[in-house]
Amino acid sequence: MSVLALVLAADVFDLQKEGNIAPFALLFAFGMAVGIAGHLWGSKDLVLAGILIAGVTAVLPWFLWT
Repeated sequence: MSVLALVLAADVFDLQKEGNIAPFALLFAFGMAVGIAGHLWGSKDLVLAGILIAGVTAVLPWFLWT
C-alpha cells in the first residue's frame, strides 16, 4: 500500500514540476469544501482544518517550483 502511495506521489510531484496546477486546484477545492462543511455544521475544528488545507495548498507551488 505504501509503495502505491509513493508511486502516486512521485507522479503528482513530477506533474507539479511541469507547472500543472490541477492537483493544487483540486486540493484547494477540497480544503474549501471542508471549511464550508465546518461552517454549516458549526464545527470549529473543520473550519480550521479547511483553512489549513486551503492555505498550505495555496503557497505550496511557490516552494515546489522555485
